[in-house]
Amino acid sequence: MIGGVHYERITPQGLLVSVGKKRKEQRLIECDTVVLCAGQEPLRDLQAPLQAAGVNVHLIGGAHEAAELDAKRAIDQGTRLAARL
Repeated sequence: MIGGVHYERITPQGLLVSVGKKRKEQRLIECDTVVLCAGQEPLRDLQAPLQAAGVNVHLIGGAHEAAELDAKRAIDQGTRLAARL
C-alpha cells in the first residue's frame, strides 16, 4: 500500500503515480493488471472508451449494481474475479 499518491496514468508498463501536492516525484509501479475501486455510485464513463481500446473491463460492486450496496458483496465479487483472472 502506498498512501498519498496521485494516479497519473496507466501505461503499457504499469501505473504511473506521483507523490506530494506538487506531483513532482513520479514513480512507475510495474504491473500487467490495474484494478480501480472508487466511489459508491455506478459511474461507467471509462467503460466504453476502455473497451473500445481493447481493454478487458469487469464491473463489480457498486459499478455493477449500486442498489443495496454491500461491501461484503463487492469484496466477494472482487475475490472471485481475481481468482478467475
